[in-house]
Amino acid sequence: MKCCAQTTLDTYSRLPPELIMLATVPLPTSYLFHEALSSEDALDESELQYWESGPPFSQPEAADTMQESQFTTNLTHVFFGQKLRLENQAKACRKRRYAAGDREDVIMDLHTTATQALREWARVKNSMAEYTARRHREMAQSVLQWHA
Repeated sequence: MKCCAQTTLDTYSRLPPELIMLATVPLPTSYLFHEALSSEDALDESELQYWESGPPFSQPEAADTMQESQFTTNLTHVFFGQKLRLENQAKACRKRRYAAGDREDVIMDLHTTATQALREWARVKNSMAEYTARRHREMAQSVLQWHA
């Protein structure tokens, strides 16, 4: 057990401070967030397909208006709700697999997922300066936070 604890401590000590800070930012608590979290049928999530894979984004830059700002805020809340719902489903699946005796594969899957998330976080972080439009910048920040 000491070996695993030491490996975990070594890993965390090498994580960028920005990543650790983003990982501690609370998720939204809005109605839209909870609706997206509760069910994929609760809201129209079709707009999320343009943002799920992270930057670069193919969506055109929208005008910087109050309506656009509110739409972007709502979009980020739905984004986080959907991501947490999907993560909760994956977590439940891992628990079932682990309980069924597939322990080593579950641990390897978690390691692979964490490694991919760290790589994606670094990729998005390195591309942040490219985004000048509010929606693109805020969605990239949301993707960055999610991967943290």
